[in-house]
Amino acid sequence: MKFKIKKETFLDGLSKVQGLTGKKSNLAVTSNVLLSIEQYAEQSTLSLAATDLEIAFKGNYKAEIEQEGATLVPSRKLYEIIRNFPSDTVTVKELENKWIQITNKELEYNIVGMETSDFPDLPDIEGVPLFKIDADILKEMIEKTIYAVSTDEGRTQLSGIYFETVSEDDNRKIRMVSTDGHRLSKIDSLYRQAKDGDFTLEKGVIIPKAGVVEILKLLEGGDGVYIGCKGSNYVVKKGDEYLIVRLIEGEFPDYKMVIPKESHSELKVNRDTFIAMLKRMSILASDRYKGVHFKISKDRIESSISNPEVGESREVIAAEFIGDELNIGFNPRYLIETLNAMKSDEIIIKFTDEINPSVIEGKDDKGFLSLIMPMRIQNGS
Repeated sequence: MKFKIKKETFLDGLSKVQGLTGKKSNLAVTSNVLLSIEQYAEQSTLSLAATDLEIAFKGNYKAEIEQEGATLVPSRKLYEIIRNFPSDTVTVKELENKWIQITNKELEYNIVGMETSDFPDLPDIEGVPLFKIDADILKEMIEKTIYAVSTDEGRTQLSGIYFETVSEDDNRKIRMVSTDGHRLSKIDSLYRQAKDGDFTLEKGVIIPKAGVVEILKLLEGGDGVYIGCKGSNYVVKKGDEYLIVRLIEGEFPDYKMVIPKESHSELKVNRDTFIAMLKRMSILASDRYKGVHFKISKDRIESSISNPEVGESREVIAAEFIGDELNIGFNPRYLIETLNAMKSDEIIIKFTDEINPSVIEGKDDKGFLSLIMPMRIQNGS
């Protein structure tokens, strides 16, 4: 194998696999990247592939091919070499025993490689139906749900983002939902029919958080991407690169059951002002005392926190409230993470009462809503 490639092109591909190959594993092969010469789009190109056995990446990149071949190379070392390479063009040549040589006129690296037979087969996605979506739309949907994914290893079905297609009011939508049992985030996006037919899933699927993180990296730079499902895999393709993510088995909870059908009061508040207040209240919070009490009336929100281990604080900000005076407690971190994912200047919070989930929305965050469960504030907690 021998090829010449632009440093920027090579580095871009290698950067997308560092999250996969950098994970701790008993299998040495998963810390390596497979370099091979393949026929792609009717020409010979450099193929770059990596997997952690749950997520797989493959990309094809334009290069000047001089000799075919394939080898496995330590991913992190190769990435560091290319990142610090002094010239705009890199020459890569396979030596004996699967070693590779990386050179320009002044610099030479000789790196140990591995037999390519050790590299696991990537999942077969031949014929998977793909649907085109704007990368920025998919990125926004992920960013509005990923923070609410559960980190509890014992609740596997909540450790990813639920993805489904739905029909409502004669509209076709793709939907993402996440929950950790204390909060829930849901976002819809309208879509048009693809040229090769309508995109519909028979049932929703759960995309693991680790896979979603890698998808976000692939989405950088905007443009259109293609998404689809085949068997137990979720596929995202952008240009000449694609990710294959193994889905979480099991049933996602019936999230529709917890979304309130009506509300009895409504709060409107400036997002930035509210976030700033929440951050100031959070200063005195701790793992044991993390709740903030809110007294909400016609034109103001009075927040307070009492932590016997640290101290107490109180603050009042202006707001617009319709309903009877409300005393309610929340974990401020949940509110902050939700508000940081939104872009509306004015936030609307709808309440049923002090014990049922509250709904957060904004007019510039179309198709999005967040639910947060209140918490009891007792003895400063």
